[in-house]
Amino acid sequence: MNPNPLQLLTKNWYFNSGIKAFMRFVGVLVLVFTLTLLLFKGLDVFSVEDIKQWLQEAQKWSSIWVGSLIIALLIVDLFIAIPTLSLTILSGFFLGLKMGILFSYLGLMLSGSLGYLISRYHGLKLLNRVCKNESEKIGMIHLYQTLGPLTLLLCRAAPMLPEITSCLAGTTRMPYWKYVFFYTLGSLPYAAIAVYSGSISTVDNPSPAIYTYVGMFAVLGLIGLIVMYFKRHELVSIGDHEIINNK
Repeated sequence: MNPNPLQLLTKNWYFNSGIKAFMRFVGVLVLVFTLTLLLFKGLDVFSVEDIKQWLQEAQKWSSIWVGSLIIALLIVDLFIAIPTLSLTILSGFFLGLKMGILFSYLGLMLSGSLGYLISRYHGLKLLNRVCKNESEKIGMIHLYQTLGPLTLLLCRAAPMLPEITSCLAGTTRMPYWKYVFFYTLGSLPYAAIAVYSGSISTVDNPSPAIYTYVGMFAVLGLIGLIVMYFKRHELVSIGDHEIINNK
């Protein structure tokens, strides 16, 4: 009988040690992103209504201006919380399916890559500040090297996850090509579905987008379970390797 993946995780040294540093590091990131969200919500800046108005103004010039604005706003989302799903849906409404997917994906990819690169060069400094225990930091790196692809596949399942997983990938020095591959698998279907639902919806009646988003979450969850199932033996082998090295 094959062991349950969750049982395997909790028995592994690298999980038990790394989860402490992981939770501290993620906690700091969540705090920072939440503070920016609350700040700009309080200032009533970058609301959906503001974005609609900006896109309508850009549309008077050309679709390139609309697409460029979408890319710029998605990059800004790395630092300032912007309603990404609403913006992606609006790109379908203003640009249509093909152009909407192109510009939305470019914006999502550039935003994620910027978070990855910043964290690759500065993330360890933050990790060293929030976690002084060297074994916990090593455990966190091994933890994310194993589960990182899964988190990137599911990064669009909740707010802040894309930014957090990109920062984690950079901090743990995941190879960039690997980051791009799994981030694309997690983000491109998200963009395509959201843009499509926006292209068949109206700005004031996004019901198709809401229904497809629920379906998308279910698909991402299924993918995550499948990946976890096929990685169950890798989780054991890495955990056993770390136990031997730390005896």
